Amino acid sequence: MVLSKSFFEPFRWLYAPQKTAIIFAFRTLLATYIALVIALWMEMDSPRWAIMAVWIVAQNSSRGEVLSKAYWIIVGNITGIIVALCIMGSFPQQPLLFELSVALWVAFCCWVASCTRNFRALGMVMAGYSCAIVLFSSVSDPNDTFMIAMSRGSYFILGILAENFTARLFDLNLHHQAHKKLNEDLQNAVEEAIQSVSKMLDGDAWAVAQSDQLLSAMIGLNNNIEFREQEMKGTGHTGDHARAVLASVSGLLVKATGFSIHLKQIQTDVLNFHYIVPLTQNYLLKLREQLKTGGSLSETLRALNALRWECRQRIADSFYKNLEQYQTTSDDYARRSLNDRILYQSLREILAELEVTLRELSKSRDFNLHDKFRFEVKSNLDFKRAWRNAIRAFFAIALGCFAWEVTGWDRGYLFLAFLCMGCARFCLFENATLACLGWFKGACIAIIVGGFYNFIIMPAVSNLNFLFILMVIPLGIGALAMCVPRLAPVASTYTFFFCYMLGFANEGRVDEISFLNNALAVLMSGVFALASYRLFFPYRARKLRRQMRMKLLRGLHQLAQASSLPLAREWVGFVSESFVVLMRQLNEDRNTTLVKTYRHGSMAVMLIGINIIRLRHMVKHDIMTEDIKDILRVVLRRIAAFDGRRAEYAQHARTVMIAHRAITRFRQREATEKNLAVRVEVSAAISSLILIAYALDKNASFLRIKKH
Repeated sequence: MVLSKSFFEPFRWLYAPQKTAIIFAFRTLLATYIALVIALWMEMDSPRWAIMAVWIVAQNSSRGEVLSKAYWIIVGNITGIIVALCIMGSFPQQPLLFELSVALWVAFCCWVASCTRNFRALGMVMAGYSCAIVLFSSVSDPNDTFMIAMSRGSYFILGILAENFTARLFDLNLHHQAHKKLNEDLQNAVEEAIQSVSKMLDGDAWAVAQSDQLLSAMIGLNNNIEFREQEMKGTGHTGDHARAVLASVSGLLVKATGFSIHLKQIQTDVLNFHYIVPLTQNYLLKLREQLKTGGSLSETLRALNALRWECRQRIADSFYKNLEQYQTTSDDYARRSLNDRILYQSLREILAELEVTLRELSKSRDFNLHDKFRFEVKSNLDFKRAWRNAIRAFFAIALGCFAWEVTGWDRGYLFLAFLCMGCARFCLFENATLACLGWFKGACIAIIVGGFYNFIIMPAVSNLNFLFILMVIPLGIGALAMCVPRLAPVASTYTFFFCYMLGFANEGRVDEISFLNNALAVLMSGVFALASYRLFFPYRARKLRRQMRMKLLRGLHQLAQASSLPLAREWVGFVSESFVVLMRQLNEDRNTTLVKTYRHGSMAVMLIGINIIRLRHMVKHDIMTEDIKDILRVVLRRIAAFDGRRAEYAQHARTVMIAHRAITRFRQREATEKNLAVRVEVSAAISSLILIAYALDKNASFLRIKKH
């Protein structure tokens, strides 16, 4: 029987790994060997914790990510040790208060970790389970708590230093390489955005959908800027300029999406707008070519300003120039002239955002620029998820402590230490149940492979170097698997527990009884965590998607009635983060209609929110008259009432109907208004209301959420 090529394809990571995966495996194995040799040479009591620390911090990613991860793990480790000493000193003879304090501390760390980003969250996770490891390791003799704390802390620091030392051997000219990589990523994002904008100028619906994917890619890049800054430390505010570029690109895509909607709605009812579209597309084509060559952007910016001036001039001409010879009726001319102004203004906003993007991109390219520019991106905290993670961790650990008290198991301390470790780590994942399952699978594989080495290999080997050569195979396979996203959760747990199951020591190997007891503790911690996370707030993708939709709709509800308004880029960032979560839930969904609904629904919410902010500013300013403001207030109240809790069809249809009525009344008012400033504002209000009405009408299935 001949096996097909498709049979071997899932194992390509093993027999044909990428170059980066090979380098990662080699440097991590080297760091493991260095940490193990030093720990044995210093005659530490449990050298396996040193190599376990290497695999905790190991990551096949940018150097900045590894540095950030190492830093926050050390900070978390020190924090956990300090708290461990405080808890043991406070409750040395009160088991109930002692166990309750541990459960509360780990739950608190889970809560904080759920409210933070990147490896700061991992630092809080580390503070939780390092405290638990120290406390449960010393529970039989509280007088040894300080020595055990110092020992465990030394192991982690030794492992992290060994990993960082070997990683630096592969990093040449890190500052410039990081700057070059950051600029390449930014330029690719800008080029993709320009391509999408060029297609949107033709009203291409596919380009609008493609921009959704670009937005999610930019969220990942925005998170990675923090790590690039670690690599470029001392090079000014390049990271701030990079964040400004990405924020501007997001705004550019949103404005281009709005323009494509305007074009689709009124492109057949204009006077002379269409002539400028080919000019703009030709400019965008030349701009992409110039970005690829890496030349100066000064000439490009002058051409961009010329296009902006042309749009501004056409808007002015539509107000002042006498075009009676082209009119069929005054109403017909007024309507088409207004449509021209709306499209010119929408295009002008796109060009203005593009200019900001190019200027910030030019500044991010300058490696020697040392300005005082700051650009902060506010993170959106999900307190509901944080509380759920904290409650799940608390009850899982509390029930584990209860089981230990009832059974009196002599390895219960080890079981609880690994249970706390798992509960703390699971809060980093949206799907905690899936992460728990990966943890359990990795632990089972580690027990099987570790048992084979402990019973078959290690008794026949007395030389450390030869033993480590034999360990290259299981650890190397684990390292290669860590470079595959779908295998990483299982592989990282496997490598961690495999190092623990071998139990390196100067005085000899782990005997069979101890190995089986340790294996049972590891296995039961996985089983208990998996059962607990299926019992408390079990993960359901459909329910999570509904919660994210409710979160977006409540955001619109708050925008329409809140006393303070966020910046437009803050709203874009809020929706983009929620959008990425939704896309991850739909990543494996084969229902393309559902995926399309969620993608366009998220973009619609973003667009509606941006235009609500514009309308709120119009109401706040004194340019418009009170009767116009009253109409806008009615529309905003309708949107505020449409908050997602009672999103029946009648409410949705009534909101769309009121938006259309406001558009009709504003068109009539704009044609007769003599005050030029008021006419300009009314035109802008019509533009925003067109986008709101269209987005509400075309995304009804996403915006109307059923109670169940």
